Amino acid sequence: MKHKSTEEKRFKIVRFAFEMDNGQLVYRHFITDRLLPAPVINEWLETNYMGSAQTGKEYGKRLTVFLNYLDEKGYEYSNASNREVKSFIMSLIYGSGDDLRIKAPENRVSYSTVGGYVIVITSFYRWLDDNYETAVRFGEKSRRADKSYLYGQIYNYSYKYILGIHLPRMGGKKQFIKWYTDEEITRLSEHFTTLRDKAVFLVTLEGFRIDEVLSMRLEGYDAQKHVIQPSRSKGRADALYGDENPHRTVLLPARTCKTLDQYIQTERMLAENQSGRLSEYLFLNLNQGKTQAEPLRYHNYYRSFKACALRAGMDADKIRTHSGRSTKVMRMLETDSSDTEILYQTGWKHIDSILPYKDDNNPIVMERIFRKQHPEELGDGIK
Repeated sequence: MKHKSTEEKRFKIVRFAFEMDNGQLVYRHFITDRLLPAPVINEWLETNYMGSAQTGKEYGKRLTVFLNYLDEKGYEYSNASNREVKSFIMSLIYGSGDDLRIKAPENRVSYSTVGGYVIVITSFYRWLDDNYETAVRFGEKSRRADKSYLYGQIYNYSYKYILGIHLPRMGGKKQFIKWYTDEEITRLSEHFTTLRDKAVFLVTLEGFRIDEVLSMRLEGYDAQKHVIQPSRSKGRADALYGDENPHRTVLLPARTCKTLDQYIQTERMLAENQSGRLSEYLFLNLNQGKTQAEPLRYHNYYRSFKACALRAGMDADKIRTHSGRSTKVMRMLETDSSDTEILYQTGWKHIDSILPYKDDNNPIVMERIFRKQHPEELGDGIK
C-alpha cells in the first residue's frame, strides 16, 4: 500500500485563532478532516486543553497519526475495533509490512512513546463512550449501542502486554535524567494538573528527598518567613508532633512559596472541607473518597509525576523523584558553595555523600575551576 504524503493525509492538526468577548485572541490546535474542523474529535481535544495547552496539542498530534492510519486501512474511528488498535501499535513498533517498510531494531520507538499513543487512544474512546451513544434504550431495558460496545472494547483492553512482548524494558541499570536543565524544569512545572504536585516538585528542587517532602507538616511551613522543614529525614530521628523539630530549615524561593500558598488556600482547604477531616500534613490526597485529606503517598505522586513528564514531551521512563535533589547539589557546586553550605542544604552528615550527585562533565564548574587556576587568561577569550 502506498503511503500518503503529509499534504495528502485526510486528518491534520491546525492552529486556529479564536476571538474572545474582550477582543483577545486565544489559540488552539484542532484537528481537521479534509480541511474542515472535525466537531466531535475537537470536542474531546478541548477537554485536554483545559489542563494544559501543550497537552492539548500533543494529544491532538498523536490522535491525528492514529486517525490517518485508520483512514489508510479504510476505517473510521467510529467503527474501528481492538484489532485495528493492536495493528496500529505494531506499525509503530515495526513499521508497515504492506510495503516492506520495516524498521531496523535500532530505530524502533521507545516503550514510553508507544505508551503515550495508547493513553491518547484509550482516553479518546473512553470519552466517546461517556458522551456519545452510551444511553440508547431498546424496549423496556437499557442496552449499550453497538458502537458503545466497540468503544468500551478499545478503552478497557490492556495493551501493555503487547508493549511488554515487543518492547521489553531491558534489564540492567536504568538511565535516568539526573540533573534537570532550566528548560526541563520549566516544562515539567507547566504540565502538572494540580498545584499540589507542582509544589512537591518545586520543593524537591531545594535539595529535599521525596520522603522528606511528603513528611512535611503544615506547621513546618512558615509562609511569612518563606522557610520549611521536614518532620523526618534519612538517618535521623523523626520529629514528634509539637516537639522542637531537629531537622534542617530551608529558605524557599518566592515562586515556590507562591505555588505552596495557592495550593494551601485552594486544593488543600477544599480536600479538608469535603472530607471533614483535618490533617497535620502539608501534602494531602485530593481525590474525593475515603482517603481524601489523608497524607499524599509516594506511589500516587510518582504516578502523577510520570504522567506530567509524558504531557511535557519527556521520556517518562527516565524520570525519577530524586533528580530535584541532584540538581540542587550541582547548582550549589556551580556557584562555588562551601562544603558547610552543601551539608546544611542537603542534611548530609559527611561531604563524601556528594559523590553520586556530582556531574563530572559540568561545563560551568569546569570554567570556574579554570578561572581560579588561570586568572591571567581571563582577558583572552574566556568570558
